Amino acid sequence: MNAVGATRGLGSAAAVLLLLLGGAKMGTASTLGAAEAQFHKSCGTCHTVEANAPPRQGPNLRDVIGRKAGTLAGFSYSDALKAAGAGGLVWNEQNLDRWITDAGRFIPGVNMMYRQADPGKRRLVIEYLKSLSK
Repeated sequence: MNAVGATRGLGSAAAVLLLLLGGAKMGTASTLGAAEAQFHKSCGTCHTVEANAPPRQGPNLRDVIGRKAGTLAGFSYSDALKAAGAGGLVWNEQNLDRWITDAGRFIPGVNMMYRQADPGKRRLVIEYLKSLSK
């Protein structure tokens, strides 16, 4: 039985919840595809993710999860981001979410001024980056 068939007899709110929980778990091929598309739409102009790809306006983000901020060799980071990394800032889901929400507010003095208010879009980008990290 599919999720739609399983919703017969349930209230509409319960039916929607069942559909959401049953059909959109992170890590599925379709969700990962949506995450990749969101990354390319939001971040792909300035960032690469292919192994050993050179940086663009921003650093390569492959294996960013667990990386100390401002430390990828071959990219010229702002003093503010280098200082954040030297102070122990490591990219994890929470820090990336704060960064993508408003990089300049999270770490004043950085060059990246991107802002993404939509938590769903941020979650997709972070899930994609997680899929590319060791």
